[in-house]
Amino acid sequence: MNQRISHEGIVTSIDNDSVQIKILSKSACASCNIKGACNMSEMKEKIISIPRPEDKNLSIGQEVNISMELSQANRAVIFAYLIPVIILVSMIFILNALKFDEGINALLSIGSLIPYYLIIFLFRDKLKRKFEYEIH
Repeated sequence: MNQRISHEGIVTSIDNDSVQIKILSKSACASCNIKGACNMSEMKEKIISIPRPEDKNLSIGQEVNISMELSQANRAVIFAYLIPVIILVSMIFILNALKFDEGINALLSIGSLIPYYLIIFLFRDKLKRKFEYEIH
């Protein structure tokens, strides 16, 4: 059974080949009854651009549900968080073993993420095809 992650959203614009959908991303605290007491609640609006489905008749302002398979969401977490942390921590240990100054170590470790994010940027179109949303 495929588990899916879904969000409610509103269609904000429609192009020939893509649809922009505004979703309200909520943290776990956002649904808490006493969220006002601790100021930890977080709600953010995000715009997601997805390929326009040919079989759906969408209009601006329409409420839709978008979903993604859980395995795809896990892959996104790996690309966004796990790989950069591994690169960062590895560089810290390598540069520390090479006896670099701590300040230089920190700067070079953070700078080592630049090539990673550049590669992600260059292959963004290929990555978009791996993460498919479904509109309901």
